[in-house]
Amino acid sequence: MATLNCSSVVCVICLEKPKYRCPACRVPYCSVTCFRKHKGESATLRSLLLNPHLRQLMLSLDQGANKAKLMRAYMQEPLFVEFADCCLRIVEPSQNEDS
Repeated sequence: MATLNCSSVVCVICLEKPKYRCPACRVPYCSVTCFRKHKGESATLRSLLLNPHLRQLMLSLDQGANKAKLMRAYMQEPLFVEFADCCLRIVEPSQNEDS
C-alpha cells in the first residue's frame, strides 16, 4: 500500500512506522499487539455507540444551538463521560500504558 510509505503515517497505537492497515477501518498499525489493542478499543467504542441514550445525547448536541452549555450538562452524564474517555484513550493514548 503506497500510503504506508508516507513518512507522516504512524501506527494508531504506538506511533511507530506502520506495516499494516486494519481491514475494518483502514487505520495503520505496526504489529499484532497494536492491532489487538486497536481492535479492543474499537469494540468498546462500538458498544458505546450502540447505546440509544448516548446516540440521542449526541444527536441533540449536534443539533443544539448552545453546544458549550450542552457539553457542560452532558459531561455530568456518566455514559457521556465514558464515551468521551473512550474517545480520548483512542486519540491520545497514555504514555504509561503497557503495550
